[in-house]
Amino acid sequence: MFRQLECFIQICKAGSFTKAAEVLMISQPTLSQQIRFLEVEVGTPLFQRVGRGVKITADGEILYEKALSVMRLIEESKKETHELHYARANQLSIGISPVDFYGLIPRFLKFHEQYPDITLKFASTENTSQQLLNRSIDIGIADKYDPNKEIHAMHLYKEEQALVVYADHPWADRTFISFQELESLESSLFVGDKSLIEHHHTFSEKMTKSFQSKFESTSTAILLSMVLQKLGVAILPVSLIETFSGQHLKMIRFVDLTPVREMKLIFKKDHHHNPSVQKCIDFFLES
Repeated sequence: MFRQLECFIQICKAGSFTKAAEVLMISQPTLSQQIRFLEVEVGTPLFQRVGRGVKITADGEILYEKALSVMRLIEESKKETHELHYARANQLSIGISPVDFYGLIPRFLKFHEQYPDITLKFASTENTSQQLLNRSIDIGIADKYDPNKEIHAMHLYKEEQALVVYADHPWADRTFISFQELESLESSLFVGDKSLIEHHHTFSEKMTKSFQSKFESTSTAILLSMVLQKLGVAILPVSLIETFSGQHLKMIRFVDLTPVREMKLIFKKDHHHNPSVQKCIDFFLES
């Protein structure tokens, strides 16, 4: 139908089947056939023969105005679709928790230097798998996700975690500590990674109690503020603690049982609709 309208419009503009066929680069019999199909569809003749040319009928005049509107809408749709694809191809939405964002800032800056045309958008991770499936994010960076046949995860790096205390905490002069010593911790212990509690809850009953706190949060800023306000101590990623080490905080590493999180790059297997996703995957693989 669109092709027939295109032929019809061109005949109206050219005033003859011969000239229209030349512009459309088709044979005149083919053009005549397209117009016959269109006339059958609308149920009325659209042209009258006038000498070597044609004249549009009254019914044809009505169709001509509507046909121009239809073709304009098609062109606008093509343009908007192209712009949408171009915008999406140059935009990357990454789901990542604030706790992990700080440690990856250097890599994100390097990615931006390598691909300055790609806009990076960051979103907090709540349910990485679901966010990927509903396309609210293009890539997730997390240590866990819900397995799904449409989703792939690859190893990114391992992140050591350590204890961070306020400057005048009784343990502030320590450089290393055994995980077992947390049993004797008298203050509250905040944990940015809740899976750490699940992983070590069988270590000892006393240690399980030390993980219990009246204050809980997954926000990095809030956890560090709690430590600075002397509400307790926290177990957080080493890279994050090092970032804020100058703010009256002291990092203490574990010597016996070091908590480690394996971070993964998570993405949909059919990610080819967005070229920026593959560029990000390749970038992290090279890194």
